[in-house]
Amino acid sequence: MERADAHLHLFAAGYPGRYGRSPAGGDELVVYESLRRTHGIDRALVVGYEGSPEFAGNNDHLAALAADHDWIAPVAYVPPTGPADGLDRWWSAGFVGISAYLADADAARTFAGWLGDAAADLNRAGAMLSLNATPAATVHLGPALARLTECTVLVSHLGLPGPHPAPPGRDAAASVLAPLLGLADLPHVGVKVSGLYAVSEPAHAWPHDSARPFVEVLLDAFGPSRLYWGSDFSPSLDHVSFTQTLHPVGLDALSPTEAADVYGGNLRRALRRRARPATAA
Repeated sequence: MERADAHLHLFAAGYPGRYGRSPAGGDELVVYESLRRTHGIDRALVVGYEGSPEFAGNNDHLAALAADHDWIAPVAYVPPTGPADGLDRWWSAGFVGISAYLADADAARTFAGWLGDAAADLNRAGAMLSLNATPAATVHLGPALARLTECTVLVSHLGLPGPHPAPPGRDAAASVLAPLLGLADLPHVGVKVSGLYAVSEPAHAWPHDSARPFVEVLLDAFGPSRLYWGSDFSPSLDHVSFTQTLHPVGLDALSPTEAADVYGGNLRRALRRRARPATAA
């Protein structure tokens, strides 16, 4: 089965990881190239991150990589306040959208305010949004995201429900994810089945059974047409092997057609749907 990866990172100096070096074990681009050839990954949404000083310049690094590798679809990191110099720079550099990291209500409210100002530009570009947002942040995003009708919004890592030493019941999982489930009526919002190690305690306890009820609740709410598999390379390799990221729990009952959608078809279609930002700008 061919795949498309909806969430990975590529850093010039490597992700520092829990041991102070990239868990990929080498140049991250070279390592991922070998992995994608082995596992049939033909497209990838590469998520920019510059949220702390050691990651400064990641957007420019991704722009340079995307110029040379047509399988890379990068999204540029923006702070909750939005980019200081507008969006046109990122569209002309080949980015397909933006990424934001929203840990709390204050960050979410700030970002939602910026989205209100930027909605027309984002819709015109058909931008993709990758959001790392906790439930406490997601509860403040609904009205702003509802305006992005021409965009594809992807919420990363199952909506960040937090670590659980044992699988919660379905009702408990739904309660934790209630702010995200409240977005299921927005047809342009989807969820990445990625970062399952962050739901497990300990994080290395593959197959991360604690994540199963969250995946199942999201599958019920969003359906297989709005779930997107992601490897979370290379941070995930601090806890599991790349092969283990290929088989998330909770998707066992998918039909072959549904599995093909979740593991790649949905992302490919989303990338085809979006307008070319450089042209739109």
